[in-house]
Amino acid sequence: MSEEVAADGEAKAKKPWLLIIGIVFGVIILTVGTVIGTLFATGFFSEDNQLEAELAEIEAMEGDAAESEEASAPELLETPNPSRLETLYFQMPAAFTANLANSRKVMQISITVMTHYDQLVIDNVTKHEPSIRAAILARLSSIDEQQSMAPDFRATMAEELRLVINSELESAEDFGGIEKVLFTEFLMQ
Repeated sequence: MSEEVAADGEAKAKKPWLLIIGIVFGVIILTVGTVIGTLFATGFFSEDNQLEAELAEIEAMEGDAAESEEASAPELLETPNPSRLETLYFQMPAAFTANLANSRKVMQISITVMTHYDQLVIDNVTKHEPSIRAAILARLSSIDEQQSMAPDFRATMAEELRLVINSELESAEDFGGIEKVLFTEFLMQ
């Protein structure tokens, strides 16, 4: 009987160890199986051709978008021979009066703008006259007496005012179009 009790004790002692080892191996196999299944599901083991095809498709779409942007961008037009175009003039309705910087002198000018483009440029000048007048007056008020004594002062000032007017028109209408500024009255006292 003691042999039977001893055999049952050894069998009971071996069974928990076998059970623990079986559970550990089962958990390891289940974990490895889950990891491998997840990798297959995410495409880890698939060929790289699919990723390269998707990348090529995205690059092709970007190339098409760039081509369509180039096609929709405004084309720069060459100005035809200016001698064949109609010349339009617009005289600003009121004279500009500004004090010279750091001086007691006053400058009063009347200007006319010239363009070879169409009536739209003149209409834009009329439409945005308040902002153009403000920009011109700001430029005139920054002139000092020494600058006004330069021999080419009027030509330089006419070109600067042309740039000021075109800048205002470009910010408002995306196109300047003024080709020349003419002084129809110039008085400095």
